[in-house]
Amino acid sequence: MLFQITKGGVGAVVPGYESDMPAFGEDLTDAEIAAILVYIKSTWPERQREFQAEVSANDTGG
Repeated sequence: MLFQITKGGVGAVVPGYESDMPAFGEDLTDAEIAAILVYIKSTWPERQREFQAEVSANDTGG
């Protein structure tokens, strides 16, 4: 889900949700977005990484 939000903006995942965070899909390749997210996640505490891994495993993409 973090990838979809980064690529398309929050509105791409939660229709109608307003956010100041822009979509980066037109400025970055999928590989660049993935690399940035890997770096950001590497700075998270272990507990947060475990939680995010569980959320990602249960993400159905919708």
